[in-house]
Amino acid sequence: MSRRGDIEREIRHNCEKIDEYREKISRLQEKAEIIKEKERTIREEVYEPARSYDMTHGDAFRGQLEQEAERYQTEIGSRTAAGLSETSQLLSDIQRIIDRIYELIDELEHRNSELEAELSSLTDDD
Repeated sequence: MSRRGDIEREIRHNCEKIDEYREKISRLQEKAEIIKEKERTIREEVYEPARSYDMTHGDAFRGQLEQEAERYQTEIGSRTAAGLSETSQLLSDIQRIIDRIYELIDELEHRNSELEAELSSLTDDD
């Protein structure tokens, strides 16, 4: 095998890996957007209304029923807050993965630049 052929194969392989990485980034970004939208919906339509709902307006909620409703409200708020926190952590993890994939792409592009420089320095006999 010639060095020229080896270099060209490695460059093609690296380009294929870069394309795969870019596709993975795209899929991760799409999924992150879906998660962010669901997180927004939960925060705006469940968490904030549940925390701000006043259980003391009706006479039927006085006493035991009022305490039980407040306990459920607190539990819902607590569980929702925990879920939102975990969702935030997941989104952060996804972003870290995306950043690392970009680093891998940069490394491959740098390697391709080195290979292309080596390729251009080769004579036709190499």
